[in-house]
Amino acid sequence: MKMQNVLLRFSLVAGLAVASAAWATNTQLGEILPYVDCRHQARFLALASFAALLLVGAAAILSWRASSRARNRAPVTATSGFIGALSALSAVIFAFALSMQAVASLVLSGCER
Repeated sequence: MKMQNVLLRFSLVAGLAVASAAWATNTQLGEILPYVDCRHQARFLALASFAALLLVGAAAILSWRASSRARNRAPVTATSGFIGALSALSAVIFAFALSMQAVASLVLSGCER
């Protein structure tokens, strides 16, 4: 398989794969970082959430653009465009969840008991 096809196939599923991994990582950080935020009076969790949000946005754009490229390429199957669009829209859902986590980390300091 050519390297271009491998990159295109990864780009098609990047929205779903990267976004779900970023959300899961951010959820785990949401269990760990409030203690650090409280101790140091910082907003590390908010920073991590917004960084994950940027990563998910980039993955969504990558999948969306790959789906439009896949529709025009012959070696890729006909469902590749659908997979890319579905992956990009899934990334948007994960971006919404990450944005809610980011806002919550701005509202709550981590010192609440």
